[in-house]
Amino acid sequence: MDHGTPSPARTAMTPVLARTAMTPVLARTAVRAATATWGGARRQQRLRVCTAADLLLARGLRVRVVNPALAWPRGPRLVVANAAGWTDVLALATVVPGTPVVDAALAGTPLLRALARRGGLLVDDGSGAVRAGVTALLRAGGTVTAHPGGPAEGDDPGRFRARALAPAVDAQAAVCPVAVREVDGGVVEVHLLPALAPGRDARALAALAEYAVAHVLESGAPAPSRPGRARSRVGYGRSRT
Repeated sequence: MDHGTPSPARTAMTPVLARTAMTPVLARTAVRAATATWGGARRQQRLRVCTAADLLLARGLRVRVVNPALAWPRGPRLVVANAAGWTDVLALATVVPGTPVVDAALAGTPLLRALARRGGLLVDDGSGAVRAGVTALLRAGGTVTAHPGGPAEGDDPGRFRARALAPAVDAQAAVCPVAVREVDGGVVEVHLLPALAPGRDARALAALAEYAVAHVLESGAPAPSRPGRARSRVGYGRSRT
């Protein structure tokens, strides 16, 4: 990961170089998918991070992290981010360890869905089983990453769906918004934004998270505080991601 300013001399890969670089990466990805169920959850998480990093590097992309003013809380977290495509999903995976939930539109073929599930990802098909699965992971103290706006373009994070944030309300887990965007020089910025308390209203929670992400995508600045609407709970700021 790159925490500095991208070099102006860095240019995007040509299509031929990109294809050449991707070939061994895809081979390693296939092997990892085939062996993903071997070992425990920690190994599976490590495979996800390594695969995401390899795929981004093969495309000539680097990840730069922008940390929140207030550190995220300990304990269960539902991390919600925009996703224009797989690049955003992969970038988030290298920064925030957790169980990813990907939109069914991104895993549009049976092969992709099978690979995703074998790698420990949840495919959001709108079913109650996915909500129950995410809620169970949060109640067990885990971190789940999701893209509740579905595939969206440019500065539009998509309309964050209340049902995607409902597990955070069910489990009373913190919601941590993240804005992901590509910038010049082959850099993908991952902005970790201040956490939100879950409250009791998934629709209002979705609106707050969407607002925070959209603000960064549109202006590049941190989301302004909104007193009385998004408040930190006791214990926030004790640890850093």
